[in-house]
Amino acid sequence: MRSGSRGGRTFADEARRRQIVSCAIELIAEVGYPQASLAKIAERAGIAKSVVLYHFRGKDDLVAAIVEAVFATSVAVMIPRIVAAESATERLHAYIASNGEFLDAHRRDAIALYEISVGYRDGAGRRFDQVVQASVERSGVPAEFALLDPQNILADGIRDGEFVTTADPAVLKNILRAALDGAVAELARDETYNVLDHTSTLAELIISAIGAAR
Repeated sequence: MRSGSRGGRTFADEARRRQIVSCAIELIAEVGYPQASLAKIAERAGIAKSVVLYHFRGKDDLVAAIVEAVFATSVAVMIPRIVAAESATERLHAYIASNGEFLDAHRRDAIALYEISVGYRDGAGRRFDQVVQASVERSGVPAEFALLDPQNILADGIRDGEFVTTADPAVLKNILRAALDGAVAELARDETYNVLDHTSTLAELIISAIGAAR
């Protein structure tokens, strides 16, 4: 899901866009996606709604920019940890642990993305996941997605005999992702939720369940 762009943006334009995205993230995290209108986002930023519409074609365009910003933040936290790991077990542990580190350090970002994922519909009525899938089909899969896809880690570990399980990697990935999404759902209800405890416990359970040596 990629935001549209205007050619030749000035430094001031980029700074204003970042301000709007930041204010949108804060507001969506507080009140939910449907209630975060462009007018309310503009009010939070201390600007007119017309200024928001100058920088973004509409709410869909702003959502795309939010997703890109949050994804870039998560990549910066997670990729170095995953790349530094040598074995599939270490990579899987790094994937889960770095998820927790991102959630812990960027709680509002994570909550806003969660609220968008459960409340978003585009002009054609498509859910957030459908829009993301359409973007992937149209533009291809960014290299970062491959590193951030636990299915690849799980499949490698099963293939090499490091993980002793007959489970389908796709099913394992879905179980893992659902458990991680559960941490974000708890954050949305309680911003003090201990996501590091959640993810460390999850890593222990998953790694034990697939028969990996610890």
